[in-house]
Amino acid sequence: MHSRSMTFTRYTGIAIYYHSTALNSRDTLVIRLRFRSWQEIREVLKVVEKHLQDRPRIIMIGGTALVYHGLKRSTKDLDFVFPTQGECFWFADALSKMGYEPRRGARVWRFIDFERDLYVDISYGKVGEVLLTQSVFSRLIEEKIQTMSVWIPALEDLFILKACHSMDDYGTDAIGDAKRIYERIDMKIVEDELRNQSERAGEKVNRWLEEFGEGARSKT
Repeated sequence: MHSRSMTFTRYTGIAIYYHSTALNSRDTLVIRLRFRSWQEIREVLKVVEKHLQDRPRIIMIGGTALVYHGLKRSTKDLDFVFPTQGECFWFADALSKMGYEPRRGARVWRFIDFERDLYVDISYGKVGEVLLTQSVFSRLIEEKIQTMSVWIPALEDLFILKACHSMDDYGTDAIGDAKRIYERIDMKIVEDELRNQSERAGEKVNRWLEEFGEGARSKT
């Protein structure tokens, strides 16, 4: 049981913990909402499942997947990728029915619940430079939620995703996530997977290893 106070939102049934507060540019109090466990993320997906007309193959990535693996304490936004555009559309339609407002970008579609300051990012086919290869699919971990399945990448594949992302903008959060994953993975699997990935993905991962890899391993 959680010791923190919890409330369920009226529209989505999402379990929300009031984690921290901050003042925005207009000095208005803004409540920062975060998902603090895999169970809370499951609650969101249970509601999404009720609005789905078809059953897409849902692959969790980003901080969402790290919460599942126990490598991140919380995540503010939920990240999913789908093998095909059609499956992405099915999920997007369900989010729209739940009241999330879409903001379509070049690579990622962001759905926002402005009232609760919650974000759901979805994409399809690949994540940045990283392809959804058959070898990535072979390592996916299945979780059943109601009548649908959600798939979580292996840590080795999440490392490739995070390493590439952190090399795009040198965000400290992405670098820190990659370091935590790096301490737990089999680099032989990473090396094998990079042979199936794009050249750009391999370059980014190798650059990450040169800059952060040795130091991260030395602390284990």
